[in-house]
Amino acid sequence: MYVTTKNNENNPYSIAIEECQEAGLKRKSWARIDRIVRLTEWNMDCRIGELSQRDFIKIIQLVEEIMTNKIHNFSILAIKNSEDKYLQIYDERWQSYLFPYVRSTDNNNKDNVDNFAKNILHTEVVTEYVNNAKHCKYSVSDNVYKIYNHNLYKLILHTIPDNMIEDSFVINGARCKWLSFEEMEKNERIMEVNDEIVAFVKKNLCV
Repeated sequence: MYVTTKNNENNPYSIAIEECQEAGLKRKSWARIDRIVRLTEWNMDCRIGELSQRDFIKIIQLVEEIMTNKIHNFSILAIKNSEDKYLQIYDERWQSYLFPYVRSTDNNNKDNVDNFAKNILHTEVVTEYVNNAKHCKYSVSDNVYKIYNHNLYKLILHTIPDNMIEDSFVINGARCKWLSFEEMEKNERIMEVNDEIVAFVKKNLCV
């Protein structure tokens, strides 16, 4: 496939090769999994190296997602309080605090997200659509790399429900926290499993 030393941050299919030296690459490089090139041995001058097992598995799994047109559609809900902190709910499968998320629907996804927010806050609310982006990321819960299509919605709480006033609390049996972007970025576990989403939400809401 096409490999380049120029990363396109706006292209979710530009995948970093983590172990470049083992692959025979002298500079930091990215594989474009959406640009697969077929070559015969007559087009190859020499062998310079091979992908590490880690990079090989990542790229193969993501290419398979593209070839089968398998996209995982989810909606992320950024709920902000008056202190510019965002609701984070502890996800047992990911073993980390995450932005609330729900699987997107093909029709009336806005109503789907509004109902999801209502179930969290136990009151009628109206969310606002912000943006959409694809992310190639590792699914900790399924132990595989996937291509996600994320819709971002936001909700500003001018009045905080009594059960959500403290920094830490429980909603529907799940542990919750209010965290600023700075606090998220200092949390090693959040950045390990969800750094792309933290960056995505921050880029679209901190303008």
